[in-house]
Amino acid sequence: MKQFKSLLLVFLAVGALTMSGCLHIIEDVTFHKNGSGTYKMTLDMSEIKGMMEMMKGMGGDSTAAAAGADVPDNSMGQMGEQLSSVAATIKGVQGISNVVEVNDTASFKFGYSFDFADVTALNRALKIINKDKFESKTDEIYKFDGKNFERTGDGDIGAQMKKSLAENSGEEAENMDMMKTFFADMSYKQVYHFADQKIKKNSNELGVLSDGEQTYTIELKPFNEEQASKKVTVATKLKLK
Repeated sequence: MKQFKSLLLVFLAVGALTMSGCLHIIEDVTFHKNGSGTYKMTLDMSEIKGMMEMMKGMGGDSTAAAAGADVPDNSMGQMGEQLSSVAATIKGVQGISNVVEVNDTASFKFGYSFDFADVTALNRALKIINKDKFESKTDEIYKFDGKNFERTGDGDIGAQMKKSLAENSGEEAENMDMMKTFFADMSYKQVYHFADQKIKKNSNELGVLSDGEQTYTIELKPFNEEQASKKVTVATKLKLK
């Protein structure tokens, strides 16, 4: 985790060079009525990659050259590898299978996915991953009994990422203001698919139904001041039919 936090400094440096801190975290979970399903987490930094390539193409300018240099690319790849490397971490966890790691340094997309036999197995795997990647203690993130679904406030990846970035930027007001500017558009999206059911009721004001009321999406922006003032949360409860 200390290595991951140090690599976040590279992310801040690249953000400063490109004047862009666009970062999108997507947590995509599919549930079947019997409790099994698939979990996928993606960290999408492709917008930063595009900006780096554009600046590199400008040529001549030292800032553009620095933004397109191999060192930031390699370091970003290392950070992505730190995030995506979960196979060894959850190897042997009962009820977990088909673990796939995504470390796409060409497009700056990183993450992982795995199948789970039931919600207990899902919570067990996420507890291990959160402790290993973010030094975050979680217990029961998801609850599901076939009729009722709950996503608790634990394991908020967006909040964990914001905390890590803030710790690495220091406490100076100028640095915090820069953080808010760079990461104003950072998003943390949770997408829940219920393959065999429709959603009857939901409790989160940010929740959006789609796909014939079988998909539920919540999108938060951790550095958005308006959302912060409303104290929005990842927590939600759903009734299914």
